[in-house]
Amino acid sequence: MSYWGVIDMKAFIIPVLFITAMIVVESCLPPIQEDLNKIEYSLSDPLYQKIKDFQDRRLSDSLYSYLSHPKATYRMLASEAFGSYQDSLAIPYLIPLLKDNIEVVRQKAAYSLGQIGHKNAEKPLIQNFIPKDSAGPYQLTNTIILEALGKCGTDSTLQQICKIQNYKNANSQLLEGQILCFYRFGLRNKICQSSLPLIIEVINNKAYPEKTRLIAAHCLQRLKGLDVKNYYKELRNASFEEKNPLIRMAIISAFSRTNHPELINDLEELYTRIQDSRVQCNLIKGLQNLPRGTGATFALKAIHNPSIQISELAGEFFAKNATEVHEKDLLKLIYDENLNWLAKSHIYKALIRITPAYKTLTRDAVYAQLIKDIQNASNEYSKAAYISALENSPRYLQYILQLAEKEKSHVVINNITTTLQKMHQHPSFPFLYPGPKNYVYYSTTAFLSNQIKKHDVGSLAIIAEWFRNEKGPLVKFFKPDSSLKYAQSLLSLPRDIETYNEIENTISQIKKVKFQPKVIEYNTPISWTQLVQLKDTIAAEINTEKGKIEIELYSKIAPASVANFLKLIQQNYFNNKIIHRVVPNFVIQIGCPRGDGYGSLDYSLRTEVSTELNYMQEGVIGMANAGPDTECNQFFITYSPTPHLDGKYSVFGKMNKGMDIMNQIIQGDKITGISIK
Repeated sequence: MSYWGVIDMKAFIIPVLFITAMIVVESCLPPIQEDLNKIEYSLSDPLYQKIKDFQDRRLSDSLYSYLSHPKATYRMLASEAFGSYQDSLAIPYLIPLLKDNIEVVRQKAAYSLGQIGHKNAEKPLIQNFIPKDSAGPYQLTNTIILEALGKCGTDSTLQQICKIQNYKNANSQLLEGQILCFYRFGLRNKICQSSLPLIIEVINNKAYPEKTRLIAAHCLQRLKGLDVKNYYKELRNASFEEKNPLIRMAIISAFSRTNHPELINDLEELYTRIQDSRVQCNLIKGLQNLPRGTGATFALKAIHNPSIQISELAGEFFAKNATEVHEKDLLKLIYDENLNWLAKSHIYKALIRITPAYKTLTRDAVYAQLIKDIQNASNEYSKAAYISALENSPRYLQYILQLAEKEKSHVVINNITTTLQKMHQHPSFPFLYPGPKNYVYYSTTAFLSNQIKKHDVGSLAIIAEWFRNEKGPLVKFFKPDSSLKYAQSLLSLPRDIETYNEIENTISQIKKVKFQPKVIEYNTPISWTQLVQLKDTIAAEINTEKGKIEIELYSKIAPASVANFLKLIQQNYFNNKIIHRVVPNFVIQIGCPRGDGYGSLDYSLRTEVSTELNYMQEGVIGMANAGPDTECNQFFITYSPTPHLDGKYSVFGKMNKGMDIMNQIIQGDKITGISIK
């Protein structure tokens, strides 16, 4: 027997670390106690409130004292709080709780040690894995330990866990932990190729729990280091036979990377069979993995799909993969009044890229129609998208600068800034504007200086990122270290923390010193007055221009996020806010006062992560952030499971009804308000 369960000892040599861990004997195991009264708590409990609302980041913080509290409830709450706190100094304080006499306390401690992600947690986690109980009451704790090791373990631990084979036969709970371990390791760019046969087997065997199969499917979807080319047959069968759309869409993402000669036919057949638009989105995304130009016929059909998200992805396919042979078909699309602006903006990019220079009449016609669409854009988002289509046309730089002179929209100015950056970095730029003292550098510098004078946080963040990579003559005219440093001094914290750190990153790179992001030291205390009067689960309704989305909020698990959300609702803050971000089959995002994603308010909340809430399902409501403890006014709703967000973004609710509305929403739509039921 190995430390991880019953395994053939000939399979591998157990390292010294694991031999040491086997010293644990059955007589030393803590007794199982399942007295739920020991872990009950309510929103009105003052000690619960104090733990949930901790402020100080110093080691002397009273939160540490609760780790040894005589009542299990407070040990549990404090243990889990360090999953959000993520301070490596807490590791010695959490380790003893891995032997706590209450199982849930041990689970929370293991979870938080994984969240902290420090190698010093690896050995104690391994030592507290219970080999005597691979199929008994400790199995959930063992599963949590396996996942935690995926967040903090070393390569040697990954290799040992890869060799375990008996979990798939003996215990589905531990199998879930093993697959989660692979996934968390993979998100840290630690890949074990030998885990692939097991992952494929789990996906195809419907006898395993759907949650385990979902995690396995996400291993294939997210971990590009796993080479799936030799698994065409297995993934094809799974793509056609799987009934759960959440598992199916992840499988299809991996299937499209097999590069099999029959793949394009399979993707088209699946597209005609499957009606779930989210699965169809992943089918269109999969075309990006095919050789350039392959799949164009399929994409031309998809671009007229009633789902704007599918249409947009088809347009994006052409922007990246179209060739000159597609020119005629694409030319028709830019004159198609029924084609949405999201797809059309990508078609313009494709035509500008593929139309040869000698076809002057065609190119002139494309540019003329594009400028017409810019001038007649129905909203700021469509205008910004059309402007971005000029990113590979440096000769239109002066036109872009002229647009900027009278532009007031943050969204459009941001896209102008990004487009200018790409123009300057285009290979043809030095030939169009020869000489280190060309006038174009003066005019661009004037624009950049003007944006800095305006203190526009969106533009400032983009400019900072631009000059982390700019190597051309422009750096002789625009001095980012002095200009950006001055702009940084005028930013308001915590409101502008995202832009502040973008600038700090650039200045650090220029000065060749290690970038140390600024951490917000103070978080707004939780307003408990209203929360204690409400239920642990609160029903609410988001009213959009396209219809209603019904949600529920979890105040007991994420009190800071929910209390803040309720406060903003009472202030009518969300009324007429724009849905500024829509990523097909990923998220919609709401709450920015600027409409471009860079807007926040003059306070911040702490990040709240929990073992009880995660992104393993569709319709999860999470808080957007610019780093730990920077949550404020922006939130998002997911279209499908997004487990790579676990432990990084607060979950505070879930959508119960409204996926049909979500599928209709496009960037620029508004929510008319949010109400509590």
